[in-house]
Amino acid sequence: MRSRILAIFVILLFPVMAARAQKPVNAAGFDQGAVLLSYTQEFGDRSAAEWIALELIDGSPLLGWSSKKTVSFPYEFLFELHGTYSLSELVFDTTHVDQAGRSARGVRVLASTAREDGPFSTIFEGEIADLDETRVPLPGPVEARFLKLQILGNWGSADYVELMEFQAIGTALDAGVALTPYQGTYQTNWDKFFITSSGEEISGCYDHDEGTFSGARDGRFMSIEWRETGPQIGKAVMAVTPDRRYFAGFWYEQGTLRGTWMGSLLPSGVTPKCASALVNASSSRVEQSLDRDGRAVLYGLYFDVDSANIRPDSALVLSQLQNWLLANPSARLAIEGHTDSDGTDAYNQGLSQARALSVVNWLAAQGIAAGGFSAVGFGESRPVAGNGTPQGKALNRRVEVRVIK
Repeated sequence: MRSRILAIFVILLFPVMAARAQKPVNAAGFDQGAVLLSYTQEFGDRSAAEWIALELIDGSPLLGWSSKKTVSFPYEFLFELHGTYSLSELVFDTTHVDQAGRSARGVRVLASTAREDGPFSTIFEGEIADLDETRVPLPGPVEARFLKLQILGNWGSADYVELMEFQAIGTALDAGVALTPYQGTYQTNWDKFFITSSGEEISGCYDHDEGTFSGARDGRFMSIEWRETGPQIGKAVMAVTPDRRYFAGFWYEQGTLRGTWMGSLLPSGVTPKCASALVNASSSRVEQSLDRDGRAVLYGLYFDVDSANIRPDSALVLSQLQNWLLANPSARLAIEGHTDSDGTDAYNQGLSQARALSVVNWLAAQGIAAGGFSAVGFGESRPVAGNGTPQGKALNRRVEVRVIK
């Protein structure tokens, strides 16, 4: 009898265990919320789209990191994962380096579960292949929250050392820490950067070219539209550490990757001059964008995967659009849907059209007359970022609203 009960218990428990089983992911990937905290050097700089350190974890082996000219080992990169992971494999990709001989050769990877300053222990040290992908199974599960990658040598070039992609394959042991509303100032490679958040909405400014931005947080990421004098307008997506002390990400202009944006939190009380106006603003970012530009990107509007069903956590940004329409009852708007490049052109056009219509229907359900809107789907035809990486695709999946004159 006891064995029968045990057997029944195992049968009943198995679906629960299977549901909890996680598919291994690249824990060091930017798309998983990993943040590059520091690095020795890079060939590019903040306004370069190639050969920069952050491209080691961008999800594409076509863009990667290079040293400056004249090799001087070692080179070190420090990453914070978005939570603690159990790692099973490391992956190094040198397939698309510029020339044979420049590939990283000797590498060391160290892990810590404690802090960014350790203590660290070595989990792999050895050689990786020239012009190829190298996969290194770890002898047993390795827990890690922080990873150091050290490049100790290359395959002979006296000028450069290059590595295109670094991955750490594993499963999450925790979900990280949910971001809460906050205000703070970061020292970044684009001068001081002030951010204030309320729920998922974020806005801020920075001390470069009178820069301002607005957008939304989606879990471990910030997706923003930035504006500088000119005007110059572009997009950016940043991964944020759970304690909010660091962020790192990519910025785009005219649909093209332009460079990186990285910051570390400054002590409280340090703010750019522009901060007071943002803190005291009486209208939302959607209302401000429509008043100023006649258009707004609805960051914070989320749909179910491959669906036009609006998720409940989209209520904030939609209510901001509703408030603007109530204050401007004679306004007419074009609601424009956009997708990434996954799927066929026809499918994406249909999906973007359906998502635009969902916004119109949501507004109509709130009592806003639907006759003042046009719903247009552009599919993948108007990207604001490249579709070669997960973060570029995320920026391309969006709904925009534009005042019709």
